[in-house]
Amino acid sequence: MKPKEKKPEIIFRIIDRDGNAVGSYSRAYCDEYDFRSPEEARSASCHNMFKDKSKYRIAKYRVTYELIDEDCDTKDPNTTFKDRCPEDFEEFEEGASNIII
Repeated sequence: MKPKEKKPEIIFRIIDRDGNAVGSYSRAYCDEYDFRSPEEARSASCHNMFKDKSKYRIAKYRVTYELIDEDCDTKDPNTTFKDRCPEDFEEFEEGASNIII
């Protein structure tokens, strides 16, 4: 699945035995991580490397889209990101609060 493509409700990811998601380089010149079926994920590599079940497992995810704010942008150049979307700002460092985005 391409990065900008809206995902279906259920997707599958290739996971290595260390628990990391593994991407497969695609013809779209990007790594793809999300697949529509376990079969598509297993056959994502032209070298069949993901077919090795001892090295890779396929995880199933439910994708949800939750609208938090339908207009989080503003035309006021003096408004900071923290002012527009305070819930998204909580994890930024304290010094970032004066950056205008």
